[in-house]
Amino acid sequence: MPGIPGPEGPQGPQGVPGSVIIPEISVLPTMIRYFYVLISEVSLDTPLVISADQFTDDDGNHTFLNIEVGPNSSSTLYINGMIQEGRIYTLTPETLTLYSPGDVLLAGTPIQLEVLYLTVQVVA
Repeated sequence: MPGIPGPEGPQGPQGVPGSVIIPEISVLPTMIRYFYVLISEVSLDTPLVISADQFTDDDGNHTFLNIEVGPNSSSTLYINGMIQEGRIYTLTPETLTLYSPGDVLLAGTPIQLEVLYLTVQVVA
């Protein structure tokens, strides 16, 4: 048919078959937990902003300048041991912001943030 490209001219010799390398792909999850305890009662009618440097790690150390968040991470928030809906918080590398009009958190309420990081390792 005119206008449709097709094989033209003589074909060359077939090349030597090679081996097929199928890489092994491993997903490496890492979970980091961040902890904070409220020192006073807080109304969530206005946003509560907790900076990253106020959180502690599993050993009680204040070591966080940034919370590692990005396209390869997922976060889960617990308040007083109860998992929370994603709509009540926003997370940036610098802060956790809680906003839930009508809710009040009492002094001593524990806030736990879990961040799951996924990295991929390809071995050929």
